[in-house]
Amino acid sequence: MAAGSEHSPRITRRRARTREQILDAAERAFGAGYRGARMEDLAEAADVSVGSIYGHFGSKDGLYLALVERALEQFATYLDHAFRPDYTPLEQVLAAGDVYLRFHLEHPSSFRFLAFDGVEAQTQTGDERLRERVGERLEEILGSFQARIEAAIAAGEADAGYDAKLAARFLWGAWNGVVSFSLRADRMALTDEEIAACLRLGRRMVNEGLTAPGFRDADGRSRARLVDAGAPTEPGPGAESGDL
Repeated sequence: MAAGSEHSPRITRRRARTREQILDAAERAFGAGYRGARMEDLAEAADVSVGSIYGHFGSKDGLYLALVERALEQFATYLDHAFRPDYTPLEQVLAAGDVYLRFHLEHPSSFRFLAFDGVEAQTQTGDERLRERVGERLEEILGSFQARIEAAIAAGEADAGYDAKLAARFLWGAWNGVVSFSLRADRMALTDEEIAACLRLGRRMVNEGLTAPGFRDADGRSRARLVDAGAPTEPGPGAESGDL
């Protein structure tokens, strides 16, 4: 293969690095507001030409969608940690709430792209294939979460009266809503510590609400542990330390 071929490994790696530089710069810029972000400023921050941005992403909307796609891939990796085989299906559902919190704390600037696809960007002019791919990936992620709820119902851990698809979307929306308080600039804003406490309280409420009658202890409390994805030995049912 000729050294100057556009398909050479060296050029492919260079294009990949440039693409990530642009995405990193755009993530910072869009974090302060999508509409006010100028492509010229993005190009300067990424140390590339404006033409290079358009060459990689086609448009400003295409760049936004690419950030949504990257955030989804990052979150999918986190979610995999919640679906540990040593957790019961219901515990996997609850652990997903924990990894959502961890994702927010460790990738705060990625959250707005995970939660608000298409809200800030007017993506009608964006790359149709990319928009479709983003939608399909989000459906896959929600589908895997829905499958854990269905497994919990099948195992007798979750109440069979719940619609797993709607429950999955409710929880996704609830987590997004809580973390979105970090983006507010008024008195409704919450600190990271308050968001963590709110999400952990939510996990306790979801646990007690989802649990089937036959999966409760003598006191009527859920037997599922409020597991953290990084702490599989968390104390058992009803323990306050399960809210750590």
